[in-house]
Amino acid sequence: MSSFKHRLVTTLIGVPLLLTVIFLLPQFEHLAFAIVATVFTLLGSKEIYRIIKLKLKVTPNIPFYFCGLLPISAWVSSVTEFSNLVELTLIFLLIISFTVEIFAGAKQEKPYEDSIKLIVADSFSLLYPAYLISFIIKVNDFPQVSALYGLFFICVFSNDIFAYIFGMLFGKSTRGLIKASPNKSIVGFSGGILSCTAISVGTVLLLQLPLTIVESIIIGLALAFSATIGDLIESVIKRSAKVKDSGTLTPGRGGALDNLDSLITSAPLFYLLLQIFIK
Repeated sequence: MSSFKHRLVTTLIGVPLLLTVIFLLPQFEHLAFAIVATVFTLLGSKEIYRIIKLKLKVTPNIPFYFCGLLPISAWVSSVTEFSNLVELTLIFLLIISFTVEIFAGAKQEKPYEDSIKLIVADSFSLLYPAYLISFIIKVNDFPQVSALYGLFFICVFSNDIFAYIFGMLFGKSTRGLIKASPNKSIVGFSGGILSCTAISVGTVLLLQLPLTIVESIIIGLALAFSATIGDLIESVIKRSAKVKDSGTLTPGRGGALDNLDSLITSAPLFYLLLQIFIK
């Protein structure tokens, strides 16, 4: 099966399943969705740990499953009065990692020789993907949360699909201009952005969200841009580690990070725009 068919089949199965969880299981402040997000965070964090070990030749001090505390704290924050729980959890985990390094680094053959690598590894693995993913769970703070989740995922996935289709059909002459991902084309990026923006406006009107047409256009453009950046960031990470895919979770799309890359960078921007647009 070709790469495109793999991607299409995975998307046609995965997106409806995700939307089913969002719209049919909204109980307990979308607990089911929070569990799904936490599972994918753990899978993505495990892949990041593998990449860090390959590239930096060190093992982070904080076990990868600690990263799951960030999306969990985002859900807890949505059902309690602890509005800054995610940030407090992140700071707490960072302090733990730094404290561990103070004592563990002293026991190295050459004390603290790898400390910078380990501090960077711990900090990055907590931020990417765990902390960034937690922002999509924080959308629970807004009204019509199911519809907002639908808007977010439909826009991000449509950008991915249409960028691939436009690039494959019309973008051969504009490939290779972006070194981070030479197979991607400027035409593909443009097609993804236009499609994402149009779908954003259509989804807002269909779901009757409290957003104006201008705000819908801004959200579509922002999600398309941030999704593209997320895809390129992950390409840079994989190229640096000399791996083709982050893992083997889904056929034709690679690992958890290969599926999450566009969502990871889009979630914080989406949350920020909702804070601005929805009073």
